[in-house]
Amino acid sequence: MRRTLFSPCLLLLLALFGSVTAKAQVSAVETLGTLEAFFSALSVENYGNGDLETIITDDFIIFEMGQRFTLKEFKEFLASANYSNWVSTNWSISNYTITSSNDSAHIFYQNDGVFVFPSDDVPKKLTQQENMWLESALVVRENGVLKLRFLQSENVSRVDSILNDLDQGFQNSAGR
Repeated sequence: MRRTLFSPCLLLLLALFGSVTAKAQVSAVETLGTLEAFFSALSVENYGNGDLETIITDDFIIFEMGQRFTLKEFKEFLASANYSNWVSTNWSISNYTITSSNDSAHIFYQNDGVFVFPSDDVPKKLTQQENMWLESALVVRENGVLKLRFLQSENVSRVDSILNDLDQGFQNSAGR
């Protein structure tokens, strides 16, 4: 009799343990979506609308240009580059590899970016900057939501080109 009672209890315990351990891993789609949401929130079109703060953890760190930044410090860096005056920002993520577990994922990838902003060197002209970075990011599940905790960025190439008149560029960008 004892053995009969023990077997169903053991099976129930194993079933419960299995359901706990069967928690779904962070998917590649979720990971890539979180990273793309970060860059969307960072774009000049969306920057400052509050989305950025909802996509990152409170202890978010970014390593950019050989420096370590908190979000507050990174925003100060962007302000020093007159980011609010930039015309456009565009990032494209490719060649990525994702490793995940139940509550986190790591992604390393190539990030190609094109920025257009007022030229410092040539008055009334725009500069277009094309960059390629190799980057690595850690996303974590926090209260059921996937958020970016860490991003490391290494600039591999940068090409600057002078574009059209500043006034014409702003007119063209307003018609986007």
